[in-house]
Amino acid sequence: MQLRYWNLIGRNSGLMFFVYAMILVGGFYYKKWLDTLPANFPGVLATSIVLALVCAHAPIRTFFQRADLVFLLPAEAELGDYFRKSKRYSFWMQSVGLLVLWIICAPLYFQSTGLGTGMFFAGFAALLAVKAWNINCSWREQFIEDTLPLRFLRTTLSFCFIYFVLSRQTLIVIGACAVIMVLVAVFLFRRQAADALLRWSRILENDERQAMQFLRFANLFTDVPRLKRRTRARRLLSSLFPVRRFEEKTVFAQIFIKTFIRSDEYLGMYMRLTVIGALLAYFLNIGYFSVFIVVSVVYLTGLQLLPIWNHPFPQALAGLYPLAEQLKRDPFVQLATRLLIGQSVVLSLAAGFGTRSFTAFLIFICAGSAVGLFFSKSYIKRRIQRAA
Repeated sequence: MQLRYWNLIGRNSGLMFFVYAMILVGGFYYKKWLDTLPANFPGVLATSIVLALVCAHAPIRTFFQRADLVFLLPAEAELGDYFRKSKRYSFWMQSVGLLVLWIICAPLYFQSTGLGTGMFFAGFAALLAVKAWNINCSWREQFIEDTLPLRFLRTTLSFCFIYFVLSRQTLIVIGACAVIMVLVAVFLFRRQAADALLRWSRILENDERQAMQFLRFANLFTDVPRLKRRTRARRLLSSLFPVRRFEEKTVFAQIFIKTFIRSDEYLGMYMRLTVIGALLAYFLNIGYFSVFIVVSVVYLTGLQLLPIWNHPFPQALAGLYPLAEQLKRDPFVQLATRLLIGQSVVLSLAAGFGTRSFTAFLIFICAGSAVGLFFSKSYIKRRIQRAA
């Protein structure tokens, strides 16, 4: 199933062009940002923190379905080999992402330490060891009720080991940390899990969460029927947009704004991209080139808003009432336009404060608003017409 969706994503020429452009532009400004860093910048510490957080995030992918419980519960004792394969699969799949992250962090690390590329392979070997340790401990956590202290302990030990290796501490220090990690895995995680039962509900929740993450990503480019959606009341925000007129042209305007606010997908995504983009635009402080950050975040947000159009509505609204297609298309375009222009204003303010230039602020807001208008008035309309 995932291969089919990846094929559809790969055939999306607009996405691939954007990815290539982001890699080229991001690499160029990443190098410029590295050149502006002071000599005392804690590059090893920052790299270790990021890598430790990724290593400590070690979910186990088992591909179980809820209906499988009927057959798997009696056969739990015979699933040892399957669980070992699940751990190996999770390790190798997560190692690919870890390698990509290490490649991204390596320039910062090498600039901070002045070491040669030989340390790249030694560092990645250490990361693989830490990831394997976290995968093993994460599996033991599936038997344990209270896992929050254990996850904190895993993250702390992962950071210590990675930092000791990247900062080139003595073999005694690195070896002592490795011994502590082994002892923790054997005498804490393994012993607590030995007398406990496998928590199938947690395994299923983790599997469903991982599957939904991919399906939400694929839903940006094609309709995903299997995508499960949850709705939250969010009464405070919803009260800001009450129903003011009972007319045909306002039906979908209300539906779309309520969907954006109450769905568990769109509002959080919009806020995260806005905050991350604003922080990048302010702290990177790359002058007029911050326009690329503003434009990129607005474009990414527009892509994330597209699935609202295909969001499942009540059958009464979908086909019972004879509402013209334009009465649905125009409110959606208006909502996307307002959200993207509002985001461009916030990003432009952050970038303007970072550059301390009013002229730069005007350039940022004009560029961001232009991309928002083009995306909503042109790109979205073409996508809707093509889907129809």
